[in-house]
Amino acid sequence: MEKRALLALILSLMVLVFWEFYFGLFRAPAPPPTQEHATSSPADTQPEAPQVIPPQVPVAPTPPALPADRLPGLARQFDVWTVTDPFFKMNVAAPGARMSSFQLKNFRKAVEPDSPSMEMITSQANGLLPLAVDLIHHQDWELSTRPFVSDAPRETVLAAGDSPRTLSFHTEVPGRVRLTKLFTFTPASYIIDLEIRLENLSNERMVDQLGLSFYFQPYADDPQQESSYNPSQFSTFLQGSLTNYPVKDLVKTQPVLTPPIDWVGYENNYFINAVIPIEESGYQIVPRVLDADKGILQVVYLTEAFQVDPSDGKSLKLRMYIGPKELTQLARAEHNLSKAVDYGWFTFLAKPALQLLNWFYKYTHNYGIAIIVLTVLIKILFWPLTQKSYQSMQKMKKIQPKIAQIREKYKDDREKLNQELMGVYRTYKVNPLGGCLPMLLQIPVFFALYRMLNAAVELRHEPFMLWINDLTAPDRLNIGVQIPYLGGIPVLTLLMGITMFIQQKMTPSAGDPRQEQIMLIMPVIFTIFFINFPSGLVLYWLVNNVLSIAQQYWINRHA
Repeated sequence: MEKRALLALILSLMVLVFWEFYFGLFRAPAPPPTQEHATSSPADTQPEAPQVIPPQVPVAPTPPALPADRLPGLARQFDVWTVTDPFFKMNVAAPGARMSSFQLKNFRKAVEPDSPSMEMITSQANGLLPLAVDLIHHQDWELSTRPFVSDAPRETVLAAGDSPRTLSFHTEVPGRVRLTKLFTFTPASYIIDLEIRLENLSNERMVDQLGLSFYFQPYADDPQQESSYNPSQFSTFLQGSLTNYPVKDLVKTQPVLTPPIDWVGYENNYFINAVIPIEESGYQIVPRVLDADKGILQVVYLTEAFQVDPSDGKSLKLRMYIGPKELTQLARAEHNLSKAVDYGWFTFLAKPALQLLNWFYKYTHNYGIAIIVLTVLIKILFWPLTQKSYQSMQKMKKIQPKIAQIREKYKDDREKLNQELMGVYRTYKVNPLGGCLPMLLQIPVFFALYRMLNAAVELRHEPFMLWINDLTAPDRLNIGVQIPYLGGIPVLTLLMGITMFIQQKMTPSAGDPRQEQIMLIMPVIFTIFFINFPSGLVLYWLVNNVLSIAQQYWINRHA
């Protein structure tokens, strides 16, 4: 077999294997950086494993038992305060002044037009509402479920351009303590600033720790049906590094996160519930799995032990971001929250491509058309490299008879064979790798577009045309008959495979029948791999193939 054919085959297989390993089909999630092992609460029955503390992770004291405060009577009619923003509708329930609902106005749960708004408090069905406050040494005060009152109107409406609005909620344990929660809303954003104030109403010094619990559950209705390409997981950004913690890893170990921490959050490809500590020290964050089967996670912001003198108080501040992973909105929250949009090794290419795609969308009002325009632009940028690649393959095809003669003549003398081949290449000004190198330079761009088109919330539930109503989902044409494994016909993917086959037939070969047969297998392999890829990515590859066919036709005509 020709070396060039073998090289092309190896490179193609390497691309496919690396692709699947890197993007999830064969990849096992990397274990998160281990930190100090936390002591389980009495209710926690998850197995523990010994941990090794890396040098860069500060040692934190072992946290005490942390309660999981449920509101089992969530079906009852509690007093509720509603905040309506241009971007969301949020409910605060009187017990514990905890968020009972947070619906995104601009995003639906499913692609169907009548689907309800996206609900970000996914653990509400299990009675676990975020912002549960507990005093670790006075849990009998039940601050997390105690009724709160407020002077705020039952319905608050925020409009774009309004000044930030603060709503105050408070409760008391008579003669003991007063707890106040202040929510500050920035209109037309997903940012909520929270301040918790604790006042000692007794005549004695109070020594305690405060725990603020957040609860999360997978964004998909059925955790077992979550796609490996879009998992819900706990994430942290600290010391300049983003780390993802799948629930199955948190079952095995319970890390204790210590400052400095930019943010922690619960996210998938499109949405994030982020908690941003404002304090520089004096706290730790402890994630724990409450129900592995349902994927229920408790994340506790736990202060260090503190003392509060009579008639004195203590407060803590933090920021929350609850919404889509839109770069512009994430950047408004600061604290490196925009790093939550992570496209792996090729983020430096994917983010500019997303910004360019959004810019095209402003004029096309259709992300499918914007993808086509972006593909044409990328093709124009790579046109000289592709041209050089095709021309190099044309030249290689012409000199193949002479190369075959040299290989036969010097088949027993490798050194002489290499000398003669290099002489032929110099004489005809041919680079034997000239057809492969330009293609390799395009691989990072392809990977970047894959990550971007698979995880950009801007494309979620965005239609293109006809049966393609979600550019982040595989394309399926429903013909009224359920096709095993596929459901419908992947028309776009089949068209992509056909155009790839046509392009391969038009591409100059070395004249070796075995090489041509091997290369013609590649469209079949790519079609199989692309079947479950986002239709936006398939659309990009299809348009790229059509443009490549046009370019190859022009080159062949003028060869």
